[in-house]
Amino acid sequence: MPANILPLVLSSQIFFAGKAAAFLAKVPVASIPNGITSHVRLETTNNAIATDEDASGTISSGTLADAYAVIGSTHLLPQARNLNEVPTLLDAFLTGTHPEESQEELGKGVFVMSDWRKAWHTYGQCDRSITQDEYEMIKSKEGFVVDPFTGEADYEIDDIDGDLPDDLVGVLYRNGPDKFGVNGERVAHILDADGMVLRMEFRPPEETSSRVKFTSRFVETEGFCEERESKEFTKRGTFGTARRASSSLFSEPSRKGLNEDPEDKPPLLARIAANAFNVDIKNTANTQVIAFGGKVLALWEAGMPYRLDPVSLETIGIDSLGSKNIQPGKLAVNYIPGLPEALQPEILGGKAHTAHPKMCPRTGHLVGWTWAQNPMDGSMEVTLTEYDSDGFRVVASETHVLEGVALSPHDCVVTENYVMLKINALKLDQLSFLSGAEGPAECLGMDGRAPVRAFVFPRPTLSQDKKKDFAPFEVNDIPACFSIHFSHGYEDEKTGNIVSYFSGWPPSDSSSFLGAWGGFCPDYDKIPPTYYWRIEIDPETERCVDLRVSPGAENMACEHPVVHPNFQTKDATYVYTQCGNAIGDASAPMGFAKLRLDGSAVVQPNLKAGETNDEPDVYWVGSRRFAGEPLVVPKRNGNLEREEDAYLLGLVYDAVRDQSSLVVFDLERELKEGPVCTIWLKTALPHGLHGCFAPDPSVQTSCFC
Repeated sequence: MPANILPLVLSSQIFFAGKAAAFLAKVPVASIPNGITSHVRLETTNNAIATDEDASGTISSGTLADAYAVIGSTHLLPQARNLNEVPTLLDAFLTGTHPEESQEELGKGVFVMSDWRKAWHTYGQCDRSITQDEYEMIKSKEGFVVDPFTGEADYEIDDIDGDLPDDLVGVLYRNGPDKFGVNGERVAHILDADGMVLRMEFRPPEETSSRVKFTSRFVETEGFCEERESKEFTKRGTFGTARRASSSLFSEPSRKGLNEDPEDKPPLLARIAANAFNVDIKNTANTQVIAFGGKVLALWEAGMPYRLDPVSLETIGIDSLGSKNIQPGKLAVNYIPGLPEALQPEILGGKAHTAHPKMCPRTGHLVGWTWAQNPMDGSMEVTLTEYDSDGFRVVASETHVLEGVALSPHDCVVTENYVMLKINALKLDQLSFLSGAEGPAECLGMDGRAPVRAFVFPRPTLSQDKKKDFAPFEVNDIPACFSIHFSHGYEDEKTGNIVSYFSGWPPSDSSSFLGAWGGFCPDYDKIPPTYYWRIEIDPETERCVDLRVSPGAENMACEHPVVHPNFQTKDATYVYTQCGNAIGDASAPMGFAKLRLDGSAVVQPNLKAGETNDEPDVYWVGSRRFAGEPLVVPKRNGNLEREEDAYLLGLVYDAVRDQSSLVVFDLERELKEGPVCTIWLKTALPHGLHGCFAPDPSVQTSCFC
């Protein structure tokens, strides 16, 4: 097989960049059944303070003997600091409480590193292999909630602070990397973990007294099932997790537990022996979940989606999205030109689907794309498709070639007439990947100072006559930046220019892609601050005419931006984001922010790093809690033309209670007034990524991040 056949695999999944939202983790600990070591962590309904468990099985307060009992490092303050620097936080840590802190005191990016690590503990899973007898013992324990093998949980929720709004009705789904390894060996990188999808159904108040039901399950992909059976990694992960070489030649992993630091990387020879020319990358189905056309799909960018049962969340299997020529299990690389099909390598000929399709509010279409690498010329074939919610029917589809693009973009922009794909400055070291020396994402080099490109195409549903006015074009002069997630885009009524907004990094000298996201959890001393950007492109000149931090968002460390779903292709007034701090630093996410886009925001272009932008409307959840990705959900029977006629939903992990909750903000009010209700789950959830909200259980359509 030609060496240049593989710029492919890495392509997409690697772009997860901004998924640094964290909110949740493992949960309160029940007493350990006889015969199971203290590495086993059980999910129970006990909401005791989350701390270490001593030999007697009682709960103790936090201890400074913990090596991670420090103030977490950030981009501006890369050295971890002693908790003594913040006496109120030290006292709270030692007593297992929340510090007394006002909204004005928060927003500085101060958090406890051991709290942050708990937000990345595996979900409902014993962190080592257990026998069938031990499994049955666990399930028989009083307060048992989460099945350690399947991640299955199913219960009614009645622990709600405040009043659950009557017009919040529908089904919330969320996906994320939540099972962090196999048989006591933790994945090398959090984004290699298996996906877990949760479902929260909000019933109409007139139908039942119990308004909210929770369900969860791991996505049982091919790789998940193989590894559960073999009790070891069987495929290569996108971000560095890999198969182990024969134990007769190389040492066995220590299997310390899924909630312990991952093993040191095996010696180079061992990595090559186990993974050379093995390009079978594990589809973890851990990135996004969408509900559309009667289907619920768990998405991952370097493969096809897995279909789930909309209610039970049981895995049905890989879904080809109605395409007859998509072959599951094949690499997203086209066949070698001129070579008879009988002689083609059997791993070729597959497709991959983006994890970030968009919804068009006017047509109700799902707009997505599949991609495959062209093996001989370093280009990428992209097929844009619009689907109707009636049976997931293909409405229109068009294929384009992106010249000189080896890595699929992570996200896209959809307007009334265009689809835009922005290409970051990344290159792949093919030799290191093919030899097995490094994982796919580890083979990526980032040029943080290089200009970037964008490809703009007419939407597939445009008429042939209209496509004459909206021809494809390429933009080659976008200043250096790194885009992660787009909130929305539109065509300016006065200029005709394409205006869009995204979270991303400013120019930097960093050459490593997501290196600081490896290890146990993200380490912010090496991660650039993530800002909210505005970009404007002129289709007439095919040039970028504006790129800047969105006016008013200076020093706001924002990720996962979302607008009201009816404004996905419009000039929105507000955008809502997860927020780490308001001082221009990179830190763990601890708040939700509302930014104005209508020109009325107070602009502070002279703010220096470390200075506070206190103008935006922000709600900080506290220094011992972590905020997840927000989602805007229209009110039932509300006015879709009013952005405020909606709720903002966000998951929050409470490190003191070691428990997760869903907070609900009424967008008729300021965020800083706090949520109208907090819905407590029975356990904690690990760090999650993206999700969607379907207005009814038939899942014909949904709004999503």
